[in-house]
Amino acid sequence: MKRSNKGLSLIELMVAIAIIAIIAAIALPGLLSGKRTSNATAAFANLKSFSTAMATYIERKDDQSYPENLENVADYYSHIENKGGYKYVYDSNKNNYIYYAYPTGLSIGTKIYFVDESNNIYEATVDNSNFLVPPTINILAEGENKIEVPVLNWEKKS
Repeated sequence: MKRSNKGLSLIELMVAIAIIAIIAAIALPGLLSGKRTSNATAAFANLKSFSTAMATYIERKDDQSYPENLENVADYYSHIENKGGYKYVYDSNKNNYIYYAYPTGLSIGTKIYFVDESNNIYEATVDNSNFLVPPTINILAEGENKIEVPVLNWEKKS
């Protein structure tokens, strides 16, 4: 019997599809991990930029008080609700402030950050996926104790 050379046999096609599926299964977790890392790095940079903007804002204010909302800081920092897979929350009582960044989608190993009036940035790593809610903030507490919920192990990063 003569074989036509016009196309692939079913076996050849199945082998090609299996090879593509194996390559995708190997590559996809690495790509997702890279995206999570780049989003966390961007969130950290946003908080660093925000703390610099707040330091500039407070230097130029006569009454040395932090703004109650971010509309007053528009000349110094452009606040965005959701950016790079993170949501941002701001709270202030004029003497203290906190700017909190948490991811819109969580998985084990995802980073959560916040910065306060001391310009210290704190980081926590999520160990389960129950942290998709905005934080409960105690603005008068010190350092990592400002975040009451979620309860995480906070580490000072800068």
